Parts: sequence; C-alpha cells; structure tokens
Amino acid sequence: MLHILGAGSLGLLWAARLTRAGLPCRLLLRDARRQAEWQSRNNLLIFEQAGKRELLTIETLPISDCHEPIKQLIVATKAHEVHSALSSLPVALLDQSDCLLLQNGLGSQQQAQALLPNARVLFASVTDGAWSPAPGHVCWAGIGETRIGDPQGGAAPAWLNQLDRAGIVWHWDSRILEVLWLKLAVNCAINPFTALFDCRNGDVPARAGIQLEQVIDELHSLLSIAARSPGRQALGERIHSVIQATAGNSSSMRQDIHARRRTEIDYILGYACREARQRGLPTPALTSLHEELQTLLHTLGLPHN
Repeated sequence: MLHILGAGSLGLLWAARLTRAGLPCRLLLRDARRQAEWQSRNNLLIFEQAGKRELLTIETLPISDCHEPIKQLIVATKAHEVHSALSSLPVALLDQSDCLLLQNGLGSQQQAQALLPNARVLFASVTDGAWSPAPGHVCWAGIGETRIGDPQGGAAPAWLNQLDRAGIVWHWDSRILEVLWLKLAVNCAINPFTALFDCRNGDVPARAGIQLEQVIDELHSLLSIAARSPGRQALGERIHSVIQATAGNSSSMRQDIHARRRTEIDYILGYACREARQRGLPTPALTSLHEELQTLLHTLGLPHN
C-alpha cells in the first residue's frame, strides 16, 4: 500500500495516477473534517488532462486513524509543511519505511531526515505541472518526469517500479543533491522576480534586467561550492531556456501570493542566502532580492520567513 501525505495539487495528481493504474494507494488527510469533506463527495476526484475529465474514487484516511506501519510514504506537501505533517504521524509507524519527498527547494529534506532517523529518506525532483481549480478536482497541466535518489547512497528500492504502471516517468539519480541544487538555482532566478513584479515567467528578463544576470552570477558561484555548477554560461542558458519554455506560466510563488498562501521563499531563495552566508560567500544581488521579497510579503500581510 502506497500512502500519500499531502492533498494539494501534486498529492492529488499522484493519487489519481496511482489509483487509475489500479495500484493500492491511500491519501492521508490531516483531520476528520477533511475526511468528512471527501466523504460528502463520495471520495470522488475529478482528474483532468487536456480538457478531458475522468472521475476516480480515491481511498482516504485521516491521520488520527492511521495505526498500522507505513512501508512506503510519498510526501507531497509544501516544503514548509513537511515538518508539521511528518510530526503528526507516530514515528513508530515510519521506523522501517521508505519516505519519498516531492518538495520544491531545499531544507525540508534535511528536516525529514532529522525526524525519521530509522527511515530511508529519498529525495525527488518533480517537473510535472498540476493545479487544483476546486476541492476534489486536479488538472495535470504539464507532463514531466521525476528524478529520485538517496543522498546516503544505495540502489533504488524495488517498489518504485510500480510507478511505471502508473505512467510516472522516473529515473534513479545517484547525484540527486546536484539535481536539486540546479533546480533550486533555476527557481531562485525566476520565482522571486515573478512575485516581485507580479509577472509571468516570460516577462522576467525584461522586468529584472541586469539584476537577473547578477543573480545568475552569484548562483553559479554558490553552486560551484555547494554542489557542482554546470558553468556560468551553461547555467545562464539553462535558466533562460526554462524562462522561454514556461513563458506563459505563473510561478508557484506568484500563485501563492495571489491566493494569499504562505510561499516557499525560505526553502528557495532563503535557503540559497543562508548557505552562501555559512560558506562566507558574498551574494549582494541574491540578498537584496531576498530582502525586497520579504518586504513585499510583509506589506501584503503574508509570512515572510
């Protein structure tokens, strides 16, 4: 039985795809109220892709009713929710589990490792796009892939092969931390600007101007120390390629602000700034961008850290 923790758009997407493939899958809900909401909809989920809709029956369970050991746990919450979500589960249930983390950014993975010393914690980088227009409705907006790895080393666990049946494209990557650092750099160069200027991804170069290039310079320096940089030119090309490929998209950070939700600033730009400080690396452009974004969030009455 695969358990999914987190009923946001990504959690719903994985629950839909696994259920659709006939794989045993259970969505863990925060409390009895959310369970009642699902039951009021007969546990039906609208799964939408390319304008086509399908009704799926999703098995759900409130965390308070979870008493059996969990062998495989997929954590699909927002990064800032990982600690509280995992803390709500009795640690004994996860003692011998594999815990797959699907979060953006970095920092929440290390929190999970500290909370689950006896579990195998797997890191993942997900490029699928999903959004939820209403409760009980998820749209698969962009087909991507999932790179999975264990920062402690070792081979892929056999249960991941079940993802093939669900059509989830995944790859085992022994350098998963490098993958996540590169994704963090891309997010640092795009998401904060879209939030600051309230623009779509494609407008970032024009709106940010030279500040974007300064940020890329500093991200290259940070990656060179913390992980492995592909090189300044290659990193810049990668970031501009993502901007062009997602030009019409509204970043998750911008969407969070529009919905008045807490952003993942602490696990993206905040994490990069903290890591740079700890390594004695000056990053004036990244620090300035972080401070500007914190000021904006404070002005809007949203959490800024």
